[in-house]
Amino acid sequence: MKYVVAGVFSIILGFVIQGCATSNRHFDSGKPHHRPDGFVNSDGTTVSKSFSDLLRWYRERHGKDLPPPPGEFIARYEDFPQQAFDKGQLANFSSQTATWLGHATVMVRTNGFTILTDPHFSVRAFPVQWMGPARKVQSPTRVEHLPKIDAVVISHSHYDHLDYNTVMKLTKQQPDILFLVPLGLEKLLKGWGVERVKELDWWETHTIAGNQITFVPAYHWSARTLTDRNKSLWGGWTLKSPDLNFYFSGDTGYSRDFDEIGKRLGPFDFSAIAVGAYEPRWFMKAQHVNPDEAVQIHKDVGSKRSMGIHWGTFELTDEPLDQPIGDLQKALGKHSLQKEAFELLAHGQTMNIR
Repeated sequence: MKYVVAGVFSIILGFVIQGCATSNRHFDSGKPHHRPDGFVNSDGTTVSKSFSDLLRWYRERHGKDLPPPPGEFIARYEDFPQQAFDKGQLANFSSQTATWLGHATVMVRTNGFTILTDPHFSVRAFPVQWMGPARKVQSPTRVEHLPKIDAVVISHSHYDHLDYNTVMKLTKQQPDILFLVPLGLEKLLKGWGVERVKELDWWETHTIAGNQITFVPAYHWSARTLTDRNKSLWGGWTLKSPDLNFYFSGDTGYSRDFDEIGKRLGPFDFSAIAVGAYEPRWFMKAQHVNPDEAVQIHKDVGSKRSMGIHWGTFELTDEPLDQPIGDLQKALGKHSLQKEAFELLAHGQTMNIR
């Protein structure tokens, strides 16, 4: 049986280790998602599974060689569509573009301003590069091939979204990048030597040259060690520029938050919404949406067009890596949407979004 090593530092940490009662220096009693020892979701709940649930998941997987390889929609891992990316290619597109660089890494450009979400260019999503979940589709680019990045936004602390090696390379290549992070992560990045870091709470906005970047809720959790469960916040991000309104979901289960995001900050011209890592449903539903729920988020936030992210790169759960392709097609039909409304891009692909 394939052992999904991500469970060691992500799911197991989150569901089994409850962490210590470290005080929350950001605690604000007037904010429902704040607690003296950390953070909770907007409805006051935490994503939590019992040890018996964890054992059930591994028991059900035993002997089944999960996840199975792709085959229904893409023949082999090697056949996943990929386009090598280099910043010189951007001259062929409009001034508003989105490039999917694998997993949850999206580069959005709008009239000379460039934002990068959850950058991850390492081979593995793990604290070390000699074990852990490895890319099934290689990164379409390297940090040195990126254009000038004005801001990086981080959704939460999990290793497939906050990668130390990538952050260090970005900081070395482009020291003027501003990293926008959830509450509780500024100290971590500054400890790595990153000087330009600013942490935000939900609904807080930071403006750069007329571009408003807002941190918004998601339904998820955080952990990076055995003792920091939910000590830092998690969420998505929006970018409102004079010519583009963009939404990035980060990692999330489905909740009422998206309707609120749409009411406060929408509608959106373009969104990047997670569609992968969702089986078995009884175990993953609280933390990862499936394609049907992703399409509902697309509708809730009032997105004109969306791309699917958080799929096709790392094997983190039990579904084949190509399953989101078929499930998204079904979801679009169920919601009476054309395929152009919500697309899956090739790794490295750039598209005009206005």
